Formats: sequence, C-alpha cells, structure tokens
Amino acid sequence: MKRQKNALLNQIGIAGKNIQYDEQVKRVLSDKIILAWILKYSIHEFKNSFIEEIERAIEGTPEISVVPVYPGKTPEMITGMATEDKIPNEGEVRYDIRFAVFTPAKERVKLIVNIEAQKKYYPGYDLVTRAIFYCARMLSSQVDTEFSLPDYDGIKKVYSIWICMNVPDYAKNTITGYRIQPEYICGEFKGKARYDLLSAVMICLGNARETSGDNPLTDMLSVLLSDKMGIDEKETCLHDNFGIETSVEMKEGLTTMCNLSYGIAEEAEQKGREEGREKLILQCLQSGKTCEQIAAFIGISLDEVRDVEKKFLQTTK
Repeated sequence: MKRQKNALLNQIGIAGKNIQYDEQVKRVLSDKIILAWILKYSIHEFKNSFIEEIERAIEGTPEISVVPVYPGKTPEMITGMATEDKIPNEGEVRYDIRFAVFTPAKERVKLIVNIEAQKKYYPGYDLVTRAIFYCARMLSSQVDTEFSLPDYDGIKKVYSIWICMNVPDYAKNTITGYRIQPEYICGEFKGKARYDLLSAVMICLGNARETSGDNPLTDMLSVLLSDKMGIDEKETCLHDNFGIETSVEMKEGLTTMCNLSYGIAEEAEQKGREEGREKLILQCLQSGKTCEQIAAFIGISLDEVRDVEKKFLQTTK
C-alpha cells in the first residue's frame, strides 16, 4: 500500500505536491497533543495548565478545511467546528483548522480557536490584518450558533493563531499577540466591560536544528514542520527534547510530509538543471555552434539540442 501511495505521489507535479504537503501539515497540526502545546505556550488562559489537561479540554475532533458554514444556518455540529464562513456578497473564508476548547478555570469558558499554517511570511499584505479579519468572521458567524441576538453577552472569545514558516531573521523564534485593550481618553472608567473577545497570535518559527531556548513551542514546531529533517530524526527529537510520543496518525502524516517535501525539492532541483542546460544550449546556438557540436560539447543527445533550437527559432519569428 505504501509503495502504491509513493508511486502515485511521484506522478503528480510540484503544484499538486504542494497542495498535498499543505494538507498533511494541517493534519499533523490538528493532532490534539500539538494543539495543546500551541494553546499552552501562546495564549494566557492555558499558560499554567498541563498539556494533558489542555488536550482533554479540546471539544470533539477539530475540523480541517472541509465543512461549509453559513451564519444563522449552521448544520448540527457533532464534532469540531466548521472551517468555512460564507456571507452573501462578502466572499468565502476557509480556515485551516478550527475547534472549540474550554478553559480550566472553575467557571469553564468556551473559546473558539483557529490555527493557520503559513509558508509565505509576506504574501503581498500584512498577515496580522488577515488574522484580525479571521477573528472578526469567527465572531460574526456565532449568531444563532453560540448566541442569539440581541444577547451579545453570549459571544465566545476567538483566537486566530498563525504558524509562520520561512520567516526573516528579525522575526524568528518570536510569538506576538494582538488584542483589544482599553484606552482611557478622558478620565478613568471604573466600571466593567467585556472587551477581550478577539486575539490574533503570530508564531514565527526558526531553524529546526538551532534551538532558541526562549520558548519551547517555537523549537518544537520548527522540528515538527521542518522540510529538512527526515521522519526518524523528527520522531527522535520530538520524543527526547519535548516528550511527545508520535501517534500512528501523526507518524503517517509526518512520513507523507517528508516524502512530499523531498519530492518537491528534487523536482525543483531537476527543473533548475534543465533550465540551466537549456540556457547553455541557447548560448552555444547564438555563438554559431552547430547542433552536433553542442551535443558533443555538453554530452547530451542531438535530439535534445534540436528541440531547444526549434523552440528558439519559434520565439525569434
């Protein structure tokens, strides 16, 4: 079965492999022990809780980019949370992972959490603004699912947590939270107000083989999501350094991630070699060498040289 799966992976292109890789990243991150680590070290409600305690507090099975939800028309939620919000004339948002969790306090408070895995640190806009937008959507989509208008007190607090890979040096091994805070513009208000309803958290990873020591979460996630470490090395590191036992499901996800990342790298390298060879052939053609001379000089077939020559002549017509 594993050979058939690997053979199938070898037949799909780089774009397809990237999609498959992204899906495996989401599945690995949705493992409850990984979610518990993320919650403990990135949001204040769980900083004094044990990992096992947080793991038990996660409601149902987190949903991964699959379930459509319409505010006010939410289907029965048996497990997990919906991962897609759609509002008329406002487009559609699909969350990587979304789930509910209860705080360990005596009065158990329900939180709604979204986890996003982001490979590109600057996709043309500020990621923090997108994270805040996701928070806003998670708040508005609670109408008639978590509370009914006009009882706004029933709104549940939301978190959008972004795990950022391939970040610049200035951002590596950092965790930054963005939330609403009061500003006393005139006088100091002595009453109570429930303003702490949304928070965006940016987790920026570092080098998997260079632990920062600042926060165990960035070190652990850097290992978990590394595209330069094999499955055995990851499994050993997760166990020895972080006390994480990989479940069968997590190991399958990590194995597929490793196979895919190596496949993407190999295809990219092969593509680079092919483009470099084609460039050399064009330079030789432009210098006046014959196809036969070029084939002998580079050590490739005459047909390959003629194919490049044909493309070159077509573009110069």
